Formats: sequence, structure tokens, C-alpha cells
Amino acid sequence: MKTFLAPNGEYITVPDGRVTTFGLSEEQNKLVENALPAKGYELFDTDAPTDLIAISATALIINAAALDADSREMVLDYYTEAGGCTDETVFWLGYPKPPHNLQAKFMCYENFEELASTLKYRLLSAHSKSKKAKNFSKQLMDCLRILSLIRSRPGIRTQELVNELELSTRTVQRYISTLQAAGEWIAYDHSKKGWYLQDGVSVFFGDY
Repeated sequence: MKTFLAPNGEYITVPDGRVTTFGLSEEQNKLVENALPAKGYELFDTDAPTDLIAISATALIINAAALDADSREMVLDYYTEAGGCTDETVFWLGYPKPPHNLQAKFMCYENFEELASTLKYRLLSAHSKSKKAKNFSKQLMDCLRILSLIRSRPGIRTQELVNELELSTRTVQRYISTLQAAGEWIAYDHSKKGWYLQDGVSVFFGDY
């Protein structure tokens, strides 16, 4: 769990991860709670179908029979439009089955009992998948922030980037190399001992 100070002066506790369930019994939810993949995780048992797509989670366990037709269509439409570009793992239990294109993306089971035998392992795998996705997203964001700083402040030094992004020197240098390999014309000014974009042009920002 992480605790943050909100603008109103109150402290907010945010879980490290969340497993959301819909349509499970109290006993089934207890089994899920006992199988949570890491400390700091929370079980979120919801009876609002909109929560399944509105609230982020590492894993969703959905009892298909508990969804009415409109709610089922809403959830399936969301994942069809997302095209698999989501971090969470969806466990779909029972009938009706999702469309064929989503059966390859969801983990489909006949019932909760079939999932229960491997539940702890499956949730741990979902945790690993989510963690990798979050790490990749942070790395991508850090790269873009470095590019933006070099673009807006030509001659910025490595140490300034280290201080502003709270990264190690080696990480900053590695991300700059990654940006260069991706086609950004980042160069080092030996006289100023800082980084700049050749001709002030960034490929990503479309400076033409």
C-alpha cells in the first residue's frame, strides 16, 4: 500500500494492485482474497458492471452469467475496441462465452471451480504481466521527458536530467542512446558539456 497526501490535506492509501471480481459468491471471493499475488493488494468485489472498465485492476474475474445482456455487451465492446492493448488479465467464467476474437485474449473457464485449482499461480502471472507493462510505460515516459527537456533546453547537462527525472546517470545515458537509435538527432556539445537536438529538430515532435 502507498499513502499520499491529497490537496485537501487528507492522506489517501492506494493499493499496490487490485483484483476485481464480479458475480462471485462470498466463499469464492474469500478464496480469491487468500490467493492475492502480493502484499499490498486488495480484493475489490463489485456489483456495478461499469466498475469492470472504469477502475484499474491487475486482474478481473467475471462470472458471465451474472452480467445482464447490456452490461455484457458493454464489457465485450470495450475489450474489442481496446484490441488487447490493456494491462489487466481477464478471467471469464461460464456462459455465454465471449466472441471468438476475445477468447484468445481472455482466460476462459467453464466455472470458478476450474479456475480455483490454479488461482494463485494465475494471479501471480497476472501480477507479473501488469508489473512489466507498468515498468515499460514508465521507461517510455522517462524517455519522452528526456527528449522534451533536451528540445526545450538545448545544452542541458546529464546531471540536470538526472536531478529533474530522479534517475541514475547510467539510466539517463541509456535512454538517450535509445532515443538516438530510434532516430532522434540528439548530439553532445563538448564545449557546453550538454545535449541538444541537431538543427533543433525532433522526429517525435514533428519539427520540420
